[in-house]
Amino acid sequence: MTNKTNIRFSWITVLVLAAFWLFCASFYNDLPDQVPVHWNIHGEVDNYGHKSLVTLVMPFLPLAVYVLMTFTPRIAPKRNNYSKFGPTYEKIRTLIVAVMAGIALLPLLAALGHSIDIGLIMRIFLPLMFIGLGNYMGKIRHNYFVGIKVPWTLASEEVWNKTHRLYGKLMVAGGILALAGAAAPPTAGFIILMAGIIIPAVIAVIYSYLMYTKITK
Repeated sequence: MTNKTNIRFSWITVLVLAAFWLFCASFYNDLPDQVPVHWNIHGEVDNYGHKSLVTLVMPFLPLAVYVLMTFTPRIAPKRNNYSKFGPTYEKIRTLIVAVMAGIALLPLLAALGHSIDIGLIMRIFLPLMFIGLGNYMGKIRHNYFVGIKVPWTLASEEVWNKTHRLYGKLMVAGGILALAGAAAPPTAGFIILMAGIIIPAVIAVIYSYLMYTKITK
């Protein structure tokens, strides 16, 4: 990457993610053609797909996302702003890619016959990712790729900064609530998870509108 964007591209990370893909792909011949690919909120299989989904497609996504998140800032509007939060952006990218790799591994383990409660694991994984992202959200600067991108935040850097500081705190609170809900029965746990993720975003969007209206007056 250029010095302006200050987002590092690591070939070591690419090799690790490529090795992860090859590891998953090595199980292709060991699986039946149709394997579980989706589970309902009760952790019950409700859809099957071709084994290539869990051995080739899903394990490739973390690598694709890493490359996308590295090079998109190079062509994005306001790309010079990435130099203001380069290390934070790298942490966000790493967190998202790591969680995606973990999620991609779950269907493969299930297809190999391991007994795992995917619903419960997801109700733990996602809140932890949400909490992690919340700790970085307030450090994100004005851009068109990550964050709350609504007309009012994009129109004003002041609104952007204030909205993301609030959203970061709400994400952490929502993540903690959702994580606590993982101990609830599946249906209740899913509702709590969705509430913990959606409500902070809704509040942040409303706040951005109110803040923009106040500033423009």
